[in-house]
Amino acid sequence: MSGPLDPADPDQETGLSDAGVKPVVRPDPWATLDEDCTRLRWRVLQDPPTAGARNMAVDLALARHRGRHEAVLRFYRWVRPTLSLGRHQAGALRYDPLAARALGVEIVRRPTGGREVLHDQELTYAVVIPFQGPGSLRQRYEEINEALVHALRLLGVPAQRAPRAARVPGPDAGACFARPAPGEIIVHGRKLVGSAQVRIGSTILQHGSILLRPASVSLHALARNGQPVLAQEGAYLDNLLGKRHSIHHLIATLTASLAGAFGGEWTQAPGLRPDEEETVRSLERTTFWASARREDE
Repeated sequence: MSGPLDPADPDQETGLSDAGVKPVVRPDPWATLDEDCTRLRWRVLQDPPTAGARNMAVDLALARHRGRHEAVLRFYRWVRPTLSLGRHQAGALRYDPLAARALGVEIVRRPTGGREVLHDQELTYAVVIPFQGPGSLRQRYEEINEALVHALRLLGVPAQRAPRAARVPGPDAGACFARPAPGEIIVHGRKLVGSAQVRIGSTILQHGSILLRPASVSLHALARNGQPVLAQEGAYLDNLLGKRHSIHHLIATLTASLAGAFGGEWTQAPGLRPDEEETVRSLERTTFWASARREDE
C-alpha cells in the first residue's frame, strides 16, 4: 500500500486498514463526486456460508460492478475455517499451508489490506459505497463503524471505538484481533469488530468480521515451526450477551442501524446479477485462492 496511485489500475488500495490511511496523491479519473450518499439505492444481500475464495471474490465483484447512485450491504459466513491474509501481507513466512490443509482450513488473500484473520465463528459484513474524493475514506469508515456501534449497543453490548491515540499496528504485527487499530470497535479493551477498507475506482469497499464465538482452530496450529504467532483473542458477542444470539436478529439490527445512518432506498436483493456472478467465477479461480497458494507452496 505504498507509492503513488496508478490511474491505469482500477483497483487502488488507498483506504483505511490496520496500516492506517493512505492519502490520495493525485486526481483519479474514475472518481464521481456528485453521488449523494443520502439518496443511494441500497441492495441488501444475505448469503449462506460458502468458501473463502468465493466470499472474497463476491466482495470485489460487487465493488467493481457497483452502479451509479447504488450501494450494497452484504452479510455472509464461512463454510469452513479460513485464514485470510491482507492484500500485501507476507503470510508465507508465518503459516504452513500443509498444516492448514490437514486441519481443513482454507487460505485466501483479501482485496483489502491489514493483518491476518482466522474466520470461523463470526458474521462478516461488506459495504460497497461511492468514493467522494479525499477525506471520504476516513469519513465512510467512521460512519459505518458508528452505525455498527449503535446496533451493538441496541443489543446490550457496551461497544465503543478504539481511540485514535492507539498505536497503529503494521501489516506484519500479528493477528488482526490481537490488538485494535484506531477507530475499530472494542468492548472492554478487546476488539469485537475488525474492518478494512479499499478504494476501487469510484467505489469504496469496507468489510469486517464480527466475532460471535472463539474459532474451532487456533492460529498457533497453522504456524510454521518456530514462528511466533499472536493469538486471536478478541471479544465475542455470545459471551458478552451470555447466550447464543440469533443471526437473523443481529443482521436485522445491523441493517436498520446502517439504513438509519445513510438513508436512501433499501431493498432485499435475491442474489448477484449475471455480470457480477461471471466476475466472481473468474476471480475465485485466479485471484484469491491462487494468490495465497502460490505464495505459500
